[in-house]
Amino acid sequence: MAEKGDSSATGAETTSMAEKETPSMTEKEASSATGVETSSMAEKETSSMAEERKSSAVGEETDLEKVVERVVTTIPEDDATYKIDIMNESIRLLSVLKEMKLNQTVGLGRGDGDRAFLDEQPVILGSGQNWLNDGNLKCAMVDRVLVELLLEKLSSSLPDQNEAAKDLQMLTKAKPSCRAAFSKLNDAISRLLSPLSLTKVESNPELQEYLITTVLNILTDDCNKHIVGEHPRAIPLLSESMKYGTDETRRNAIAALVSLSTLDLNKFIIGSSGALAPLLEVICVGHPLAIKEAASAICSLCKVYENQDKFTKIGAVKIILQKIKEGILVDELLGVLAVLSTHNDAVEELGAPDTFQYLIDIKRNTDSEIARKNCIDILYNVSMLEKPSFGDEKKKSRRVV
Repeated sequence: MAEKGDSSATGAETTSMAEKETPSMTEKEASSATGVETSSMAEKETSSMAEERKSSAVGEETDLEKVVERVVTTIPEDDATYKIDIMNESIRLLSVLKEMKLNQTVGLGRGDGDRAFLDEQPVILGSGQNWLNDGNLKCAMVDRVLVELLLEKLSSSLPDQNEAAKDLQMLTKAKPSCRAAFSKLNDAISRLLSPLSLTKVESNPELQEYLITTVLNILTDDCNKHIVGEHPRAIPLLSESMKYGTDETRRNAIAALVSLSTLDLNKFIIGSSGALAPLLEVICVGHPLAIKEAASAICSLCKVYENQDKFTKIGAVKIILQKIKEGILVDELLGVLAVLSTHNDAVEELGAPDTFQYLIDIKRNTDSEIARKNCIDILYNVSMLEKPSFGDEKKKSRRVV
């Protein structure tokens, strides 16, 4: 009986201890819930603060962009000393603007990996400044300042000229806004070409290549095609660069003429500038890649009848036929002959018995549909030449358009 009583007492004591333990567990759960709630409130507060910082940064950034724009518009044309001070201030403001852009981007939850990605993206200028690309710094005004500063640098010492020219070539290749800046800045083309001499354009081949390539880059903007085409030194410098310079320079100079010739007015300007003979010289002795570019330029320019006449008179048909017989770029050069064959004098050359038979043989034996079609066009135009009547002293001809 005593053992039973002791057992009962022990059970009661155990129950009492369990009851005490249960409230303790409840307190822990409550404490845990309080912690979760506190954490949630902290996250909301952090998010709110981040939004405020973002809004503040955007506001400051917008204000700074306006300041930079005001500074840029005050750059004078004549006062060199004051102009340098204004440009130095522009550089300082642009540096601050860049840092604000970086800080804003990193502050929005980007990790070190994303920051590393951003660090890989800037274009590195010779001055040592890192400028973000279009994806991170969408401000055409800033790009105009960059171009302005680099154009000014082209009037400095030779090492500075090379650095500035290289930076301009890189920027105009990568950023449409930098290409568009040339049509908005005062006398931009003159300043771009100022280091090059018409009498010795190849005196600094590296600088020449950077600048001619920059000209080619900016011609993807139609406004620049008008400005460059009408500039008195641009096409003559391109013509000289077809004759003198690195292979890359020569090809890019020809490609620039191809791009310029997409405007009808420029076809006339190029035809009157002395550029036709250098183009034909490229066909005669140039590298195959340069010959291909030159063939494209001639085809484009010969859409104007006056240029057909000039090319024919300086011996284009004979030179092109010789290159075809050498097996060089047959498809492309037959295309040039097809364009020239709408000119009466060219038709007379192509209608010579040996030449006519040679073109027939190409048509019969070639596996190229392009070559076959061009031969058919040439033979058709030649066949349309009116033969002189018996007793006629003057040959009559008809041009096929």
